[in-house]
Amino acid sequence: MTIATTSARDQINLKSDSETPVIDCLHLLPCAVKYSGPANTSTYFLPQQQADLTYEASFRGRQLHGRKVRLPENYTGHIVVDSVASNEASDSAFESETPDIPAAEQRVILSAGQFDSLTVWEHDRVPAEDDDEFITSLEWVTVAASIHADCADSCDEISA
Repeated sequence: MTIATTSARDQINLKSDSETPVIDCLHLLPCAVKYSGPANTSTYFLPQQQADLTYEASFRGRQLHGRKVRLPENYTGHIVVDSVASNEASDSAFESETPDIPAAEQRVILSAGQFDSLTVWEHDRVPAEDDDEFITSLEWVTVAASIHADCADSCDEISA
């Protein structure tokens, strides 16, 4: 799936096929790590599942508490990488959209992995389903679907 953006130079390509790996161990940590590159997380970050289906782990000496969260039905999360792509062998569908943009400036965002669940972590408590910002933000997907749903059935009931 290619998503058009407001800038003719941007292109988002999210493929949901056998080429995109499925990530089954994704974590949302309550901190910022100013490092980009490989890390030996399987040695140092070892989450343990508890009896109540929550998780505990430590990261850089800090105790963390986690809860696994599934994305809403029919939604897939993507891990994306941002790159600059050459437009020399361009697809004819994009030639008319990007006629005067140099090849080196074409920005492409690609899916490096997809997921349907992740573990959300907090420092001092297990993230609650009713007050964690990330978990409650997923409820808006359902609200948005309801707002934008076809109301033909509901409108018929109201007019009757």
